[in-house]
Amino acid sequence: MRMLVSVDISKGFAAWKQMAKDMAPEMEKVGVKMVWGGTNADESKVFVLVDMEDPEQMQTFGQREDVAKARAEGGEDVASTTVISPIGEYYMPS
Repeated sequence: MRMLVSVDISKGFAAWKQMAKDMAPEMEKVGVKMVWGGTNADESKVFVLVDMEDPEQMQTFGQREDVAKARAEGGEDVASTTVISPIGEYYMPS
């Protein structure tokens, strides 16, 4: 299952991107993989396409104390995490 998610950020896209790279191995351990991430023009919000086996895994993972702390240190406002929509098919031209 894929979900399009948004979250507010306060430290810019570079800090968020580094946090996301650092979290990738932990995400993969629970069956969650980031497909794509992008920011709005003022770098106050990111939009993320996430692939997961079970949507509850993503929520449970994202709320773990260690994960929430790492996300906050990377500039995320964890409480602002919003599921925009489940995603069916998608296309990413190379």
